[in-house]
Amino acid sequence: MHTPDSSSAISVPLVPHATRMVRFWMIPMLRTRSRRVLALGLAIALMSGVDLYLTLLYVTSMGMNEMNPLARAMMSYQSPTVLALWKFATVALCLGILIYIRTKRSAEIGAWVGFLILGWLMSHWVYFIHETHNLNLEVVQELASTDPTWVVIEAAPREFRTGRVVID
Repeated sequence: MHTPDSSSAISVPLVPHATRMVRFWMIPMLRTRSRRVLALGLAIALMSGVDLYLTLLYVTSMGMNEMNPLARAMMSYQSPTVLALWKFATVALCLGILIYIRTKRSAEIGAWVGFLILGWLMSHWVYFIHETHNLNLEVVQELASTDPTWVVIEAAPREFRTGRVVID
């Protein structure tokens, strides 16, 4: 068996097994807690944007089942702008808090919880889109009349600078 002499041997630092495994699985950019919280915050913001887009798409066309009573209250104003501002404000507040305390363990836990909840919401959207793909108008009207969680924002009229209201 050949044993390399000290001049030809490569020096390898001894690293505990757990540390080597963490380094192997982690993306170098995400090694610090604050960077992980920022990355999770970005993912939360993107998924929240997708959620808002899909919500506005469905609620202004055929309607949708909204289980969140706060969101239903915002939708009762019949204004996509109010809904979008409310969504933006709540997400910005939550992300602002997480980013402010991003070096704390609780911020990372909160960011992971938010990420997982929005991930679940994205899978719920996939299911909802699949189930409502062939939904006919009679079923939608029945749901709207019998289900208190079914929400529709009526198409808003456009206002021109002259102050006249034109309904499409």
